[in-house]
Amino acid sequence: MIRFCITVLLYLFVHVALAGPFAHYLNPITKQANRIDFGSKSIQILIDGKHWVEAGPISIDSFALSEIRKDADFKTIASTKPYQYTLFQECTNQLFSFDLAQRKISRLDRTYFRGDNCGSFNFIRKGQYYQVGGYGFWETNNHITYFDPVIKEWEGIPVSGDVPFGIYRGYSAYLPESDKLITLSNFSNDISQDKGKLIPINSIYEFSFQTKTWSNLGQISHPYLKEVLSKIPIDRRERVIYTGKYFVLFPIGTNGHVTITFINPRNLEISEYQDTDMKFSRFPFFDLTTANANTFYHNEWLLGTINSNVSHLTNSSQLINLHEIASKAKFIGYLTDKPWYQSNVFYSVICIICAALIYLVFRLFNTRDTRVVLPTALSQSNYFDEVQLVLLTHFYQHSTQEGLDVEHVNEILGINLLGADTQRFRRSHAIKDLSSKLALLTGEKNAILRISSQLDKRQKRYQLHDNVKDFVKKELAL
Repeated sequence: MIRFCITVLLYLFVHVALAGPFAHYLNPITKQANRIDFGSKSIQILIDGKHWVEAGPISIDSFALSEIRKDADFKTIASTKPYQYTLFQECTNQLFSFDLAQRKISRLDRTYFRGDNCGSFNFIRKGQYYQVGGYGFWETNNHITYFDPVIKEWEGIPVSGDVPFGIYRGYSAYLPESDKLITLSNFSNDISQDKGKLIPINSIYEFSFQTKTWSNLGQISHPYLKEVLSKIPIDRRERVIYTGKYFVLFPIGTNGHVTITFINPRNLEISEYQDTDMKFSRFPFFDLTTANANTFYHNEWLLGTINSNVSHLTNSSQLINLHEIASKAKFIGYLTDKPWYQSNVFYSVICIICAALIYLVFRLFNTRDTRVVLPTALSQSNYFDEVQLVLLTHFYQHSTQEGLDVEHVNEILGINLLGADTQRFRRSHAIKDLSSKLALLTGEKNAILRISSQLDKRQKRYQLHDNVKDFVKKELAL
């Protein structure tokens, strides 16, 4: 009997010791609350709104477990493929793939950089992982980074325009149809300024991935929304709900029922649903903190749970479709008095520009030069692409000197703004590919030589071998 009691106590102790950390998510297929227990290496399902029941073991590669803290927090994003998820470990830049069908977790990155992206907005753009903003090292940041699967590291994107001071605990969304990012109602701070006070940013910003430019769309001036956003505590913004179509807010009202507010980031429209029938008022849908994992969502689906400690009351849960509720919501205005692209001033400017363009075209056709200029033929080749042709031209033109330095090659390849490791990898790949083609066409194995500069032996340069110069000259008609 004593042995049995000791065995039970040991089992309970081991179970508690191995529990967690957890990654929670709403299964988009079953609409059930799931969580991954990294301690017991199992996947669990929430039943009766309170108890987590193991649904089977999962395999986790040793590298994935090596640096996961006991108090680690995860964001789980479902991919476009069934049963495929991505886990972002907060504050670490660590990235994991989770295959629910195979019940396997693998680490994707090899990063050592961490600590400056707590609370960042994570998203998937054209099959690639991105994050923007966050907090760390005693200040917020406004960086946009992406995960490079080749070097298994995060790279930054150089930007310009009206860059927001900080992007932290605001409302951010990626809009795939326009390839833009929009963010509003953020906070910024720097411990060396204003005693580290969190400063609200009452502006709406838009970033274009095509032009790498930030634009300020204006201030949040709608009286009601401006007041609501100012009163939402910052710890209530740990988990911002974005359905893919709307930001969803649950402002605390005084009417005795829940008010659900929807913001459309594409046109800045605001709509509001008053739960006068008290359908959702008992459920704490707004409680999205990490400490209280009783609210789960995926796109438009939101599952709220209530845990009761009173014996005669039962635990309960409720699944709602936010898009259905939004269809019944009442339009109450725009975030700004009127979006800039719908204002009379904007339309007036467009009309003036169109009139000016018509006038310029008319003048151009009336005063155009009647002389005929024959186009210059571009160099063409059956063996090399456009970038390789440009590279070979510069190699030949510098053949009487010391060849091309590393910076010149980077500019020709268009990789001079990337990180040092990425530049080295892509430059080596391009030179190796070009040298292999020349070797096949000329028989010279070392077609492109890597030499040391005569002025500084530490600097490396690239130069054509003498045996391939005549071929290049003939091929490029130089």
